[in-house]
Amino acid sequence: MNGLMRFLLFVYSVFLALLSIILLFAVIDDGIFADLLSPLSSIVTNPVTRYVYVIVLIVVLISCILGIFGVISIGRAYRTKLRKTDIGSVDIGADALESIAKNSAMSAQAGIKTVKARVTSAKNGSINVGINAVLYSNVEIPSSMSKVQERVKKDIERYTGIIVEEVKVRVTRVEPTAARVEGR
Repeated sequence: MNGLMRFLLFVYSVFLALLSIILLFAVIDDGIFADLLSPLSSIVTNPVTRYVYVIVLIVVLISCILGIFGVISIGRAYRTKLRKTDIGSVDIGADALESIAKNSAMSAQAGIKTVKARVTSAKNGSINVGINAVLYSNVEIPSSMSKVQERVKKDIERYTGIIVEEVKVRVTRVEPTAARVEGR
């Protein structure tokens, strides 16, 4: 989830949480919001619909609070990975992990023209790596991409000490190899 989407989800969750709190106050004291919430007066005065209204608002409030904490924790989990050492800790950013994955994929000599990498958190402090690759047309895709998967997993684990749970390779395009014209 990119930064803009996390921000929008956060703002939306905060808005719904505040709205739920305001509407709960309307149930508690009918006079405060009587002018603004006159359509809700029929809901508040009927005992059966009042309880349904309160339950729905509490569920919305709880889901908004969980959404806020979820957005915050997803953002933190994506940004860095901590490695504890005897001296202290080492923060390894997601950008660094993605750079290692890109460099490993390109250096695997598997006919990759361009590559993009995406790192996500997995269980028990491990990570998942997603590779989107554009290949040259003279590549045997299954064996070459298997080689890329092994190389990316091995390099990330060797350079960072972080366990790689899964490496998914997606071939997005195959482009023809351009004939090179040698000069005389």
